[in-house]
Amino acid sequence: MQDLPAPPAASTDVDHPSADAPPPEPRAPLGRILALDAVRGLAVLGILVMNVVEFGLPIRAYENPAAAGGSSGADLATWLVQQTLFDGKMRALFSMLFGAGLVLLGEREERTGRSGADLLLRRCLWLVPFGIAHRFLLQWTGDILYIYGLIGLIAIAFRRARPARQIVLGVLFLSAFVPIEAWRYHQAAELRADAIAAEQLIAAGEEVPAPLREARTRWDRRTAPPDPEALRPEIEALRGSYATVFAYRWDYHHAFQSGYVYSYFVWDVLGTMLVGMGLLRLRFFHGAWSTRAYVAVLAAAALAAGAAFLLARAWAATQWSAGALELRAVRGATYPHTRLLVGLGWAAALLLVLRAGALRRVTGALAAVGRLAFTNYVLQTVCCTLLFFGYGLGWYGSLSRAELMVVWLAVSLVQVAFSLLWLRCFPIGPLEWAWRRLVAR
Repeated sequence: MQDLPAPPAASTDVDHPSADAPPPEPRAPLGRILALDAVRGLAVLGILVMNVVEFGLPIRAYENPAAAGGSSGADLATWLVQQTLFDGKMRALFSMLFGAGLVLLGEREERTGRSGADLLLRRCLWLVPFGIAHRFLLQWTGDILYIYGLIGLIAIAFRRARPARQIVLGVLFLSAFVPIEAWRYHQAAELRADAIAAEQLIAAGEEVPAPLREARTRWDRRTAPPDPEALRPEIEALRGSYATVFAYRWDYHHAFQSGYVYSYFVWDVLGTMLVGMGLLRLRFFHGAWSTRAYVAVLAAAALAAGAAFLLARAWAATQWSAGALELRAVRGATYPHTRLLVGLGWAAALLLVLRAGALRRVTGALAAVGRLAFTNYVLQTVCCTLLFFGYGLGWYGSLSRAELMVVWLAVSLVQVAFSLLWLRCFPIGPLEWAWRRLVAR
């Protein structure tokens, strides 16, 4: 791999064919941006650090290590590292890169005199059935393809805005979580106050009104420590046959691809996509900024990571209590911006490595994974479901959080090896090629 070159001419920024031309066969030559591929590869492998927890442990354990997976020693240290450097950070980076891709594709199409919006709309629309199949057929509860397809339809409308406006709008969308978390805190604080009032009436030997009794019951249920026995039905179902897994997760899948999209992801994903659009047009992801500018991004990311670490330590000190309302409100309101900054810090660090020409085998491997990002994202699901679910090896719920990192390493090495071998024969991945075939007129 050569040292990071000057940013390529606009005509080589995109590796996608014209919407009117027949889609190329997999051996067709393609132009690439090395830096963009490497950052995308980092995001693909990095996102599995958190996703492997959701693959291998009950849903509640994703954030709360007291629920399953271990909450002391190496498992606690793993959780702290995940919360500080990975949780949501790689997804933010992945979303920014998707937004960047919308800009690149649209600009390339329009340079040929065609409608960039037409191509982008068809690409996003085809992601929706891909995402449905990924979630319901391959059983990945954390699918983002469906969400990217839907939210991408909105993001397309902003692709021609000025870079500064795209970034400001993106940050404002992420800031929607401040009033959202304030409202959630208000509701939970009212519940806590009612539960306390019920306790006081009970202590005084007085009659407790029905609404207060109900509030006390709900609060006790909310703050009760995790019960390992309550997780047993989920563990047994996921260790069952494919039909058992499919039936058990049916309702969850529907809830995630409906209400959760417009209550959470419309702000989260649209915000990060817009920031990615603006940074792409400012050539951040090309590695074209000055070293001083990337170091400044790294410094901001370090501060954000420090804040995330302190909040994680504080929450761990409460034994991950859902009753720590003030702490959870602060974490929820700051989470979108800290994860955005840490995600950019990862990108800045890698771009500096590319600029220095260091770790060329590593950056080359990341670029290979990034070229097959779609394929590798789904390959992660295939590998992990076969390892953890009952129609595979059935390891679900049996490994600790720290042990899951060994699985992450193994699956990452599989993806690197697959990407390097595939690219010796073909310039694009199989799912990338299929996507093009479907999008082509």
